[in-house]
Amino acid sequence: MEQMNSNEKARIQELMVRSITSGELNSEEQAELTTWLAMAAENQQEYKDLIAVKNLLKIEGTKKPDTDAAWVKVKHRISDVPVQLLAPKRSLSWLRYAAAVIILSAIGLVIYMATNNNEKAEAIAQIIEPGRNRAELVLPDGKRVSLQNKSTLDISGGKIGLVATNKGNILVYNTNSGQRGYHKLIVPDGGAYEIILPDKTHVWVNSGSELTYRVDFSNAAIREVKLIGEAYFKVAKDKKHPFIVKTDHMDVEAVGTAFNVAAYKGADYAEATLVEGIVNVSDHMGNKQRLLAGSKIRIETKKPNILPALQKSVLVYSDYAWKDGVFVFDNMPLVQITEKFSRWYNIKVVFTNDEARQLRFTGSIEKDKTLNTALQLIGTSTNVKFEIRNGTLYITKP
Repeated sequence: MEQMNSNEKARIQELMVRSITSGELNSEEQAELTTWLAMAAENQQEYKDLIAVKNLLKIEGTKKPDTDAAWVKVKHRISDVPVQLLAPKRSLSWLRYAAAVIILSAIGLVIYMATNNNEKAEAIAQIIEPGRNRAELVLPDGKRVSLQNKSTLDISGGKIGLVATNKGNILVYNTNSGQRGYHKLIVPDGGAYEIILPDKTHVWVNSGSELTYRVDFSNAAIREVKLIGEAYFKVAKDKKHPFIVKTDHMDVEAVGTAFNVAAYKGADYAEATLVEGIVNVSDHMGNKQRLLAGSKIRIETKKPNILPALQKSVLVYSDYAWKDGVFVFDNMPLVQITEKFSRWYNIKVVFTNDEARQLRFTGSIEKDKTLNTALQLIGTSTNVKFEIRNGTLYITKP
């Protein structure tokens, strides 16, 4: 890959993975990827290698499943590709990392079928379906509106007229509706939703999250939203009106940029990940730090929320892949993985011993797969037993 900063790398990685796994790129994104491919033969080769991995697995899937043999071939193929590490001291190259999205999404069903054809998967008896696009909107008068299907739904402001329209699981606000007050978008566990705010800021809201915001952004000196949970923001540029995301532990201020904020209640940390532009992150004691594109910042929530204690690091696609419908894990402890699973699959998780909590896993899986498929994938590389009983996932290391 050509010399690029971390933000540019993450952007190209995202476009390549989405192009190969779903093909859903708009004209501007496709032009960006095409331009990058034309810059160097090395770029084209990296793209071809990812396609080759997918095709290899597609061929394997047409035969009687031999997952061990398929996996060996895939690992051998990827290992032959010269790669550039995303950041110092990381064990996974960006190409292997991106390929993981393709590998596991393609081979997931093969592994799951092979396991069940040879012998019934021990302990995993209950099928847990993935989450879906659904949310609830709380209006200024307290009325609640369900947003959980693809039918068009108009949100009225009474005499004021149309405030917003729900179109295909995206809630789109009018720029100047004239309505005052706040709306709250509640996304339950097992859900996800997108909204376009009155200033044209696009927000992806993750499972188990709440976003509160003014309906009359045009009359506000500061565009301010309150977040509990996780959301990805692509902020509309407006230098005269800063955009601020307030959480229980830190605030993130931007003018026009793209970033992810994770601030779940009860979590051990709150984190801001900057994909594009510049943001200012502040604690509740008035301390500020500037975050540059291609980096992230984390604050421990169990300690005093003072910025000097924050940890800075380089972002990778895994920090915000969830918005594209993909779980991506890079040497992540099982306890953190299951926190994400718990929200998306709306299931309680119980570790029966501490040894299982710190088992680590590297790989990816599309979020439209069942929990059972995800657990089968993890089980292929970790010595752990999963059992689903009455809506609870029990995890044990034998």
